[in-house]
Amino acid sequence: MIFIVDDDDDDCSMLWQAFQKHHPGCLLFGFSDGQELLDHLTNYYDVPDLIILDLNMPVMDGVTTLKRLKRSSRFSAIPTVLLSSSFETNDNLRIHELGPGALRFKPTSYNELVQLTNQLYPAETVPGFTTSLPATG
Repeated sequence: MIFIVDDDDDDCSMLWQAFQKHHPGCLLFGFSDGQELLDHLTNYYDVPDLIILDLNMPVMDGVTTLKRLKRSSRFSAIPTVLLSSSFETNDNLRIHELGPGALRFKPTSYNELVQLTNQLYPAETVPGFTTSLPATG
């Protein structure tokens, strides 16, 4: 089960399609911002195998969402990947303060998107997969 948190419908749809086409056993749920994700996690007992967060979202951005997830004993172990189309120096500093984490550029082509889904799913069978994937880009 993978939770995708992104306010951009096109990015979310492309990611969704890549997972469904190349990993049809994957169960996907979408959320438009971090607050919606946290509300869901608080109100329901389903805990995902992976959370993919957009870095820049309205209401609650990816860094704030990740901070809140890591403060929770129930959610801190969920592998989480942050995606962004660009990284500012301030973003890198804010994310670095959280400790090791997964920070990746949003894929710009369908082939890159498929490569990303192959790296992330299924999380439990990816060699070396932990909650602190190395940053790429």
